[in-house]
Amino acid sequence: MKHISIAACLFVAACEGEPDGPIAYEDMDFAQRHAFMSEVVLPQMKEAFVRFDARFESMSCATCHGDGASDGSYAMPSPQIPRLPATEEAFFEYIEDPEHARWAQFMSDEVWPDMAELLGAPVYDPKTAPDGFSCSNCHMVEGQR
Repeated sequence: MKHISIAACLFVAACEGEPDGPIAYEDMDFAQRHAFMSEVVLPQMKEAFVRFDARFESMSCATCHGDGASDGSYAMPSPQIPRLPATEEAFFEYIEDPEHARWAQFMSDEVWPDMAELLGAPVYDPKTAPDGFSCSNCHMVEGQR
């Protein structure tokens, strides 16, 4: 993907001065994560979301991180974005709605793998990457507090 290579260049630039190259996202401090999210993740995700639905033209940190984005008090997964069904059965009922199915397809085809790649994390797989990046890194599930 050409976006990932641009993202990688921005990431390297954001981490300039590191003697051993770019820092893994999980090893970044808050300021480094903020810069990476602002300069790399937000522009790429905004582009994808706008392609999906033009109303995301005003996408900002608050779109995913909620009210706490402005002062850094947010938590992920975010209680301020749509919650997902808690069971596989409930999820399949959920995506019977065409709009929910459209969103699920977009998220699974674009957002999920792109975010995993940007963060340097494997995509969740119960057998090979049980701690990998998944929907639940951003979305809470029904009943979760």
